Amino acid sequence: MAAVMRAAVDIGSNTVRLLIGSVQNGRVQVCRQMLVTTRLGDTEVGGRLSAVGRAKTIEAMRLFAAEMAACGVSEAPVVAATSAVREAVDGEDFRREVSRELAWRLLILSGDQEAACSFSGAASLCDGRAVVIDVGGGSTEMITRRADGSVCGRSVKVGAVRVFNGEVPADELYERLSGLLAVLPEDRAGLQYVSVGGTITLLAALLAGVREYTREAVHGRVVTLQQLQQLHRELAPLAPAERLAKYPLMAGREDIILAGIEIYLTLAELTGASEFMASDAGLLDGLLLLQAAGELPDA
Repeated sequence: MAAVMRAAVDIGSNTVRLLIGSVQNGRVQVCRQMLVTTRLGDTEVGGRLSAVGRAKTIEAMRLFAAEMAACGVSEAPVVAATSAVREAVDGEDFRREVSRELAWRLLILSGDQEAACSFSGAASLCDGRAVVIDVGGGSTEMITRRADGSVCGRSVKVGAVRVFNGEVPADELYERLSGLLAVLPEDRAGLQYVSVGGTITLLAALLAGVREYTREAVHGRVVTLQQLQQLHRELAPLAPAERLAKYPLMAGREDIILAGIEIYLTLAELTGASEFMASDAGLLDGLLLLQAAGELPDA
C-alpha cells in the first residue's frame, strides 16, 4: 500500500514554510520542503499584522498549493500559525482570509501547543535527557519531558525579529529568556539541547559549508558555543548585504541572523549548555505526526 502524502504549513513571524511527506514508523519521510520569507510579524507586539506580509503569505501558500498538487497530496494541509498571528489584533481576520482565499483551516497555536508540536517533531533526535529549544522570529520555546512521560513547555515573547526590531532590547535578553528555565530539572547534568528553527538550521548549514540547504546537511549537526561566538564576531561588523554576499544561504535572514545568535548565546549562559544539536525536524514534522495519529490540537 502506497504511503499517504501529507502536507503541513507553518506561518511564522519571519517565514512561511511547507513540508510534504509521508508518516512511516513514527517519523516523517520528506518529499519536498519550501520556505518563503514574508515578515508577517514585522509589526509592534499586539498590533496589526503587516499588510505586505499578509499578501506575501497568501501568495506563498498559493505556490504551496500548486506544489502539493504536483506531489500527489490529496488532502488539505495542516496549516498552523504561531506567535505573530496569535498576538495580533487581527489574527482572527487573517484566519478568515486564509479560509476565504485557499479554503484551508488555520490553526492558531498557543505557546504551549506550539511547544508540544515542536517537541513531537524533534523527538527523533532526542536521546535520553533531552531539551528541545525552538527560536523563532517572534518567540522562543523550551520543551522537555517529565519523568511521568508528559511534555512540559514554556514560551516567551523573544524572537529574532523582535530582537532585531528593538522590541526586545539586548540588555533585557537574559531576564526575559530566564523565564524558560522553569521547565528544566534541578539536575541539568547530561542534558542534551536539541534546537529547531531557522536560526540554528541556517548556522548548521553555514558550518557544514553547503551551497544549497538540505535536511541531510543540518539534521543532527552539533553547533558549539565556540562556533556561535566565532560566527557572532565574524558577522557583527558586516552590513546585511555584506553577510549575504559572503553567505548566499543567508537570504531572508541576513538582517536578523545576528539577533538569533545573540538569543542562543544568552540561552547558553542561562543553561550552561556548551553545544546545541540542530534538528530540521520540528513544528512541521510534529504537525504531520499528530495529524496521522488523529491528535491535532483544537486551536
